[in-house]
Order: sequence, then C-alpha cells, then structure tokens
Amino acid sequence: MAQVPLPAPLDGMPSDLAAFPRDLIEQALEGSGVGLWDWDIPSGRSYASPVNSRILGYDGDVELGRTFERLTAHIHPDDAREMRAEVRRYLNGETAVYRTEFRVLRKDGSYAWLESRGFLVERGPHGEPLRMIGFHIDITDRKVNEQLRRDLQQALQRNQDELEELVRLQTQKLIEKADEAEQANRAKNVLLERLGQELRTPLQALTDGCARLLEATTGALPPGLHDEAQRVSRSARQLSESVMRILDVSSIESGTLEICATPVNLRLVLQEQCEAIQPLADDRGLGIRAVSCDEDLVVFADRARLAQVVRELLSNAVRFTERGYVQVRARLLDGAVLVEVQDTGIGIAPGRQATLFHAFRPVADHGQRLRQGLGLGLSISRALVDAMAGTMGVASKPGQGSRFWFTLPLAASARKVSSTRH
Repeated sequence: MAQVPLPAPLDGMPSDLAAFPRDLIEQALEGSGVGLWDWDIPSGRSYASPVNSRILGYDGDVELGRTFERLTAHIHPDDAREMRAEVRRYLNGETAVYRTEFRVLRKDGSYAWLESRGFLVERGPHGEPLRMIGFHIDITDRKVNEQLRRDLQQALQRNQDELEELVRLQTQKLIEKADEAEQANRAKNVLLERLGQELRTPLQALTDGCARLLEATTGALPPGLHDEAQRVSRSARQLSESVMRILDVSSIESGTLEICATPVNLRLVLQEQCEAIQPLADDRGLGIRAVSCDEDLVVFADRARLAQVVRELLSNAVRFTERGYVQVRARLLDGAVLVEVQDTGIGIAPGRQATLFHAFRPVADHGQRLRQGLGLGLSISRALVDAMAGTMGVASKPGQGSRFWFTLPLAASARKVSSTRH
C-alpha cells in the first residue's frame, strides 16, 4: 500500500505519519488534551485515544466504539450529516484537508464542541483511500464565548433598535408639539396684531386729544385738575407705547418687521434722544453728559427705528440709575460704528445678563422688585439692531453701572436698499 505524506496544516509533524508509532503520537498529544483517532476506511474499524473519552466525561479506559458509525453516533444529529459530507468531500479530493466542528454527547447529557482534523495517510494500489488519522480538540469554551458574543451583539442591537425607536417616537412627539406651539404662536401673533391695530387708533386719538387739551387750557384749569389731566396724558402715552411694542413683537416673531435703511447722521439722532430724556433725568437728579460723537458719522439705518433703540437704552439707563450720570458715545470700530450708553446705576448680575434680551423678562433691582414695563424693550431693540445688520450687547457689574452697546454699518460701506423685511 502506498502512503501519502501528511498535509501542510500540521507543520512540524513527520511527513511519513503512517510509519510513526501511534503510541508515541498519543504520548505526545496526551499532555495537550488532544485526542487521536485512527480510521481504517475499508473495514470501518476505528480507534479513539483515551483523551477522547475524558473530553466527554468518561474514564480514560472506556471505549466509545470501535467502528466509525458507533463513534459518529455520539455526534449531535444536526451536525453528523455535515460531518459525513465533509469526509466525503475530502476523500473525493474536493477539499485539500478534512476539518470540521461538531457537538458530541457527554456522559452527563450535555454536549461538548469538538474540532476534528484528519488526513489520508494510506491509499490502495489504485489510489483508493485506505486509512485516515486525525485529532479531536475540545473547543467548547471557544464556542461558548462565541455564543456569548453573539448574544451580546444581538442584545446590543436590540437595545440600539429600541433606543432608535424611542428617539424616533420622542422626536415625532417633539415635532408634533413644536407644530402645535408654532400654530399657537401664529395665532397669538395674529391676535396681538389685531388687538394692537384696534387699540392704536383710539389710543393715538386719546393721546393727541389730551395734549391739545392741556395746551389749550394752560393756566385755565385749577392746579389739581391740571395735574390730573397731565397724569391722564402720561398714562395714555405709556399705554400707546405698550401697544406699539406689542405690535413690534408680533412683527418680529411673524417675520414681517419692515426696515427702511437710509444714510442717517448719527450725532443728530443721539442728541435728539438725549434732549428728549433730559426732563426725566432732571426729575431724578441725574446728569446727561454731552454726546461724544463726530459730526460726520453717517450710518446706514432706519432713522425711526434707530431713534427707538437709543430712546430705549437711555430710558433704561435713567430709570436704573439713582445717582451719577448717563452718557452716550459713538466711535468707529472695525469698519462699523459702535454706539454706547453708559450709566452709573445699579448694574446687572451676571446670571441675569443671559436673559436680559429675552421678551417678557422685566429687569429687577437689588431688592428683586420688577421695574415698570413689560420686559419687551431690550428684546425689541436687539431685533431692530439685528435687522439693521448690527449687533447688541451689554457689559455690567452689580453696583458699578452698565454699558449697553450696539453696532451699525457705516453708510459708505453698506449696500443701500430702500426697504427690507425681516
């Protein structure tokens, strides 16, 4: 009988394995826990070393079977078919080596995973296969770890899928709530706009009427009645300003705020607003320092809206300053104009500055008492400055006054447009 060399997968083994004593091979493999098997193909007789028995929980001298069929009877039915098919493919020359994995029944009824490798070592005179020898390696721990890894991956995938589904559902809910909020906000803006339009005309008539009445009756009314008429006039003016602010908020939130930007002499606007606030400053014993601004500074802005912003900052500075002064400065800064309104008032805590420009957040004094107003002036002012291509901010420390500032583009460097909508 011809003998075939051992294939390459077992590097280091003798090339003529059939002539190598089997007991020496068993001794070499005993310490490594590798079981030897030897199969005489024509007769079906087989041999399995004692290590194979010990792997399956039997005593080393217990024989598992002396034929190929009896040995394979211990293999799990689901794996036995594939193992036999792998043997046939190898003997037919379809594969270079015989290697397969299968489960084998242990003595205690559980299954061990074995890796089986075998090699044809003898052929007959016509090349027919006569003898195979091979090894069994216990790979149960590896298989358990692989199964644990698969279970973990499946669990992670399930968790990821559940998390993604949860995120999707929560996102959908947020979108729905956002849509509802947006619809409610649009309805609120429509209501505010309609309410403002309804109130603006009668309030304007009341304000103008009070002014004309006071002018026509100067010196004719008793002091008490004249003072009362002045209070009515002031109240009507304040109410009219509140309505206009509500209309501004509605326009800003609905994106219909109109800005008509033109070249504007900045010094004139600043001086006009300082003169307008002077009576209020006099009542509080404050000084309005001279405007610090070059006469030739021309900004690209909506004049009425610019005046509104300056008036808001000056009014706040006077209301929140108990003693000292208020000053307005303007200067060039990085190709734009920086306008600053400085006061020596109560200042603003750092935590409060973060929400200072939010709507409906009135500023409180040191005693946490809310000052007069709806808390709309600064939020509207920032929106107006943004619409005129500028920025607005504040620098302040409690007890050390505040410096509100905003920037506007120079008329010479701005692109002139007759009207823009924001």
